[in-house]
Amino acid sequence: MDLLKKGEGKINEIIYNNTAYHNGKYRYYPTITGLNGILEEIINSNSTTEYIRITPFYVNEQLDRQIEFEEYKFFIECKDWVDDKLQEMHIIECLKVEDTARTLDDLELGAILYPLCKNDDVDSYKKAITKYKESLRVILLQMMNIVKSEMKLKEDDLPFGYFCFEIHSG
Repeated sequence: MDLLKKGEGKINEIIYNNTAYHNGKYRYYPTITGLNGILEEIINSNSTTEYIRITPFYVNEQLDRQIEFEEYKFFIECKDWVDDKLQEMHIIECLKVEDTARTLDDLELGAILYPLCKNDDVDSYKKAITKYKESLRVILLQMMNIVKSEMKLKEDDLPFGYFCFEIHSG
């Protein structure tokens, strides 16, 4: 088993402190409440990092099933140079998710889920994280509709399910 390593920098430390335990031996997957707290810490850190990847998944304990939402993954990346054309190409590339039957073809949502920022541009980084955080209300509803359909959830199953988020940074 690989130990999780704490990367350098404020944001990597925030993510490590909120997702690893027993000195990195185990990983914790926060729920929406935990994710919102982590995103607030990142916004308030006034810093950037090379990337953050947040992959949502839904678990239903009663049905003993899980669905990962690769198409709703948030991936913010910092580069030396960014322009509108590069951002557009990046979004289109990220929207092509090979390993899922579900696809996301909403360019507007793609712009929220796959932002690029210039290295050390704290303001645009904070705006991108904030925009993602605010969009989670809509994204979670979309994912819940998929869960209800794919898992064929009944009313009795709902209390046993929850969304979690796998978070990586570098």
